[in-house]
Amino acid sequence: MDVAHQQLGGPIVLVWENLNTHVSRTMRQLVDARFWLTVYQLAPYSPEFNPVEGIWSHL
Repeated sequence: MDVAHQQLGGPIVLVWENLNTHVSRTMRQLVDARFWLTVYQLAPYSPEFNPVEGIWSHL
């Protein structure tokens, strides 16, 4: 993300699912240290935002 920020030269908005490594204390500290990074966490189960979930349910 740091390299992307340097190349883009502006703020970044990141949308993440709730993978355990994405909501860890370490990750929260990294996000909080970057004023230019805004993170939105998806709900723990949100198939409406991830169409592939419907496919997996049929397999």
